[in-house]
Amino acid sequence: MMASSHIIVGTATWTWLSARFGLPALDPLALGMAVLGSLAPDIDHPKSALGSRLKPISVPISIVFGHRGITHSLLAVGACAWVLLESGVYTRFTAPFLVGYIMHLAGDLLSPAGLPLLYPLKRRRTFALPIIKTGGFSEQLVVVLLCGWLISGLFGCDWRGIADTGPWRSLVAFLDETERTLSGLRPTPAAVFPPVKPVPKPPLKPASHRVASVACGGCG
Repeated sequence: MMASSHIIVGTATWTWLSARFGLPALDPLALGMAVLGSLAPDIDHPKSALGSRLKPISVPISIVFGHRGITHSLLAVGACAWVLLESGVYTRFTAPFLVGYIMHLAGDLLSPAGLPLLYPLKRRRTFALPIIKTGGFSEQLVVVLLCGWLISGLFGCDWRGIADTGPWRSLVAFLDETERTLSGLRPTPAAVFPPVKPVPKPPLKPASHRVASVACGGCG
């Protein structure tokens, strides 16, 4: 898969899972970790989206293990989980990173090249379900379907939890304070538009009086 496809797959899966488990689906930090995890396996390729930005790390890994080597194995998933948990990284960041990482491997399993999931036990044994071609129409179709999955996940998320996340809390507080300030300065409707008193209409003459007037006008 292309880098953009990996990002969509990773973020779509994380959004869907977080919505189902009552987690804030639109937490920007969690989404960023999902994006990072979806690109991390390709650190073994110096020309990849992540490898080109981290060449001091990417080049040695590429020389020693090659592309689609150890970073595309179950061993790498376990190692990443252990490092993140032991380093004290919050679970809210570890989970989306691992989801993005695993979905990257799942996407590459759909290509003909496959993955050495049991590396280094079986380096030459690859697993694949070749139903897509990298950059082809089949990959675009999968991405479109997963975009629909992302949208359905957004409708199922807990929107009330979004405002409770750290990055959004200050913005929500600022908007609330602005609203209260504007409410205090806003004039009341009575002061802007004073009530208009209706103009009294002259009373109508009785019908008998009008008939008498007409009759007298015809006399003489």
